[in-house]
Amino acid sequence: MLLVQAGASGTRPRPETSPSSRPSCATTFRIAFVADVAGLRSSVDAAGWRGVTQAVGTVACAHADLALPARPSEYLRTLQAYTHDDLVIAGSFLLTEAVVEIARANPATHFVLVDPLVTLPALPNLQVLTFRSDQAAFLAGALAAIVTRTGVVAGVYGPDGAMDRSNRQGFERGARYVRPGVRVLGAYQPAGNAPYADPAWGAGQAQAFISQHADVIFGAGGTTGQGALLGAAQSGVACINEDLAPSSDPSCVIATSVKFIDRGVRMAVADAIAGQWQGGVQSLGMAQGAVALSLGADRGLASDVRERLAIIAGLLAAGSISLSP
Repeated sequence: MLLVQAGASGTRPRPETSPSSRPSCATTFRIAFVADVAGLRSSVDAAGWRGVTQAVGTVACAHADLALPARPSEYLRTLQAYTHDDLVIAGSFLLTEAVVEIARANPATHFVLVDPLVTLPALPNLQVLTFRSDQAAFLAGALAAIVTRTGVVAGVYGPDGAMDRSNRQGFERGARYVRPGVRVLGAYQPAGNAPYADPAWGAGQAQAFISQHADVIFGAGGTTGQGALLGAAQSGVACINEDLAPSSDPSCVIATSVKFIDRGVRMAVADAIAGQWQGGVQSLGMAQGAVALSLGADRGLASDVRERLAIIAGLLAAGSISLSP
């Protein structure tokens, strides 16, 4: 396990990477951020750690440690090693089972889990940061319905998990919000395929929808969704991306749904340092600046389209458009 830390030395090595506590501090608020095995190569982990360092940088008496487990079998041990800190953050959904187990065993420690894919049991010492991807997907659907020429749009999703259902519901409602008569197609990745990691199926499903006249494809759900985008690009139709920080966007991308993980983590850490930490699910959306639809430079996205989407985004942020079932 590699540790990258900020602050004074102690029983564990602590190379300085962010502002350390000052000698005049009577107490120091200690935070541990535990990444998954991808470490800071993961856009989610990197954004979460960025949020931690931004929060720590605004106060004098706080200290942050970054823990980088080398393999999944180290998740439990790594989390346990920091249970004497004031706040322990599990930076990825891959640590979900481990952080739930450790939180149960250490009720006096406050934990945060960033953006899990599944619904978790309620633990009073576990805060779960969720991001309103349905709001960003709603805007994606609205955009798709605005720009479609055939009147048919489609979404390709992961394997029918809570996040996948949320993305699909948001996309379909957004499309029908701006164009009630639009035809919206959709499919979840079949059970038995590699979850969120079957680009071949994603590409094939996108092309199947294109054969049914869909001319805008929303690809959501890991590399499965990325495969759908490649299928769209190969067929020459427009596509909307889910933010996964791919090495290169397919040429078809006209917009990307974005989660600002760093902002959510920064707010969680700042609240904890201020003594305002709360357990339970913290749902962050457009009202908190935590999700958005980032529009590309496509010349087809005229100013009136951008203005219309900005109005819809404002309504979502204000709660004037409800996405509740």
